[in-house]
Amino acid sequence: MDTTTSSSKENLINAIVIGGTGATGKRLIHQLLNNDNCRKVTSIGRKPVNDGNKHDKLVDVIVDSLFGLTSTKEHWNDHDVFFNCLGTTRKRAGSAQAFVDIESGISKEASKMASQANIPHASLISAKGANHEIWATNWIHPLLYMKTMGQKEQTIISDYSFNTVSIFKPGMLIRFPEKKTFFERIVESNGSGLNVDILASAMIRDAENVKSSSINGSQRFFIGNESIKDLTKN
Repeated sequence: MDTTTSSSKENLINAIVIGGTGATGKRLIHQLLNNDNCRKVTSIGRKPVNDGNKHDKLVDVIVDSLFGLTSTKEHWNDHDVFFNCLGTTRKRAGSAQAFVDIESGISKEASKMASQANIPHASLISAKGANHEIWATNWIHPLLYMKTMGQKEQTIISDYSFNTVSIFKPGMLIRFPEKKTFFERIVESNGSGLNVDILASAMIRDAENVKSSSINGSQRFFIGNESIKDLTKN
């Protein structure tokens, strides 16, 4: 027997995620699947999530390339929140332009799909210091990174229409908490490093708050690790 009340059912979250195989995305999907406030999780990606394991809540959509998201149109309907956990490095991407194409280009296409499906809430991982208006060149990667992250933010801030936008701008991310290096232990202890489990938890808490409290027409920026950690304490 389903003992969930009708009012609580209305507050259950249907989430769609890109970047679900990355460090934060893995944690986000794992936590969503184990969260009683989440009804369904749809992942769009090139590889299976949840270590390839089936789950009653999980819709795992595999595509050859994230540059072809239009082929997944039918899977974007009936979601409450779009999580963009996409993340790569210049080295993994292969070049500066490929890095921009992935972070900004795919993010733009995914935001378009989410907007066309009338998903009301978009939540995205950026970086502290990101700014789409700064001068940057391909051969100075720190500047290119900050500009590209700023452009990525714009894909949900101004490029498309969402009722609510949440931007998470952490400092250094500790991507493998169970295998922290000596340096990561130091940055975590002084507050400049953030465990990806905490970031995922904060993103989910924010989505729960938005779903349950009619926060509409707002742009929510969580800048710095302490701001993100505070979300998990409420």
